[in-house]
Amino acid sequence: MSRLYNKSYRSIFHADSTTVKSGSFQRKSASRVIIKQATTEKKGTILIVDISGYTHFVRQADHAAGAQVISSLLSSIIRNNTLGFHISEIEGDAILFYKYGIAQPFAVMLSQFEQMLAAFNELIDHWKLICPHVAMLSIKMVAHYGAIAEFKVNRFHKIYWKAVVETHRLLKNHIHSHTYALVTHQYLQQANDSNMEQWENKSQLYDVYDVGELCYTYFPYEMA
Repeated sequence: MSRLYNKSYRSIFHADSTTVKSGSFQRKSASRVIIKQATTEKKGTILIVDISGYTHFVRQADHAAGAQVISSLLSSIIRNNTLGFHISEIEGDAILFYKYGIAQPFAVMLSQFEQMLAAFNELIDHWKLICPHVAMLSIKMVAHYGAIAEFKVNRFHKIYWKAVVETHRLLKNHIHSHTYALVTHQYLQQANDSNMEQWENKSQLYDVYDVGELCYTYFPYEMA
């Protein structure tokens, strides 16, 4: 038995054991999946920290050593999450964080990224002797702000909504750097950082995606 309700992006999907008949054939689903979606959205920060060079690294590195390296690097990013962001997903080479409430001042977010980057680079130096291909890896950060809806799949909490999709899209951009911190126009508006104009070495760009035009400011860290 299944029911689907959809009204103003708020829905509850319930799938119980189902029976599918085709002639004399019957198939029963033994699984029971309950997805309970948030009835109201909250505003907050969506943050993705992504490992640059991951695909090339996977192709070049020994499988066992490579898995150990990536695991330690992702763990390092999580350990250095000093601002208390929640984890929604770990997606192979990236971690999707989120946090409800007002946006942190831009300087605080940049400091968070620099701490993650320093710890990441320290581990890279450690792994170079064992796995030389690790030298090609670095990280980048994308920070966005907007409405977030949360739902639960069994014991897992997931986030979705337009702002989450936009954050993912921003990983595909025209920045000619593998190591950078990117913050969107929406984030900076919420952070209301009056000292933003004083920051040097920043660039402002926009890209057009299937979700529309997204404007952002980024800081390259190639020499970090």
